[in-house]
Amino acid sequence: MQLHVLQKQLQAIYEVAVDHNVDDFLITDAAVAHALDTSINPRDVGEKLLVRESDTDLQLSLYVDRDVLKPLAQDNPLTNLSNDNLTEYCIAVEGVSHFLYLTWNAGYKRSVTLMELELQAEVDKYVGLSSLLREQNCYMPDGLHQWLFEKINFDSRLNSEQLERYRCANHYAAKYCRWLEQRYVCEHPEMFQELRRFYRKNQTDKLRTINHYG
Repeated sequence: MQLHVLQKQLQAIYEVAVDHNVDDFLITDAAVAHALDTSINPRDVGEKLLVRESDTDLQLSLYVDRDVLKPLAQDNPLTNLSNDNLTEYCIAVEGVSHFLYLTWNAGYKRSVTLMELELQAEVDKYVGLSSLLREQNCYMPDGLHQWLFEKINFDSRLNSEQLERYRCANHYAAKYCRWLEQRYVCEHPEMFQELRRFYRKNQTDKLRTINHYG
């Protein structure tokens, strides 16, 4: 499975288009990713969006470790989602989500926050997984919402600011996705309309929407 397939799926869900193919920006070598990572607290993780911004330019690379991509190539989760590729699928969706959300907003010269990127990625994982589970007649014994938003552990290497950002993204995405579950029949057209409206909002409006619904 190539990442541009996930990109096309997310673009279809949200009715957005970008001129860039995520596969053209993909790196899989951890050493290269480490060399390009200029963040304050770089961590060795399976996926990260590497960004370098100037006054006139935005340079991007998406790192997804080759060990994450290997199970997806051996057993395509889009046709056979299982315990053997579930975690890797989520990592891949998160990376593609970051790439798409940033490039789409950049096309309109809109800035985004790190919190927005994480929040949208959590929603994208939920939407993508729920769709695949229905298509393949699979189920998660403990429930998808619980698995994604409750049965989680945060990386101990996160500094306090990063930890707070991830906790907030998880909290607000959990509230929003629970509301989607309660409000809409699975894949109802009105749910996709709501998702598209949500995608186009900035962080302040996203959080205001979630607090209103929750």
